[in-house]
Amino acid sequence: MAILDDAKIILNVSNQDALINLYLRQGSTLIKNYLKIDNLDVEATYPDSLLQYTVETFRKHGLEGTKQFSQGSRSGTFTDGLSNDVKALLPLPYIRLMG
Repeated sequence: MAILDDAKIILNVSNQDALINLYLRQGSTLIKNYLKIDNLDVEATYPDSLLQYTVETFRKHGLEGTKQFSQGSRSGTFTDGLSNDVKALLPLPYIRLMG
């Protein structure tokens, strides 16, 4: 699993495989729902977006209920679901036509 190895390198961790795999599965599901494609191999088709989501989510671990934070002169806002950085790596979602 190349994305798992890439995530471990970026995050500089070696013993968090279970947590990273959880975020990979969650990211895959969110990306499929965003694109509205059920039978998509996200890991093969959009590995960069899945890696980006996994790294962002891993770094927010422990702050799941936090929407905003400030620390001295630094402040930030967390988003739910896919961030704009992840969406920028994906094509626009498909529109399903009724009929």
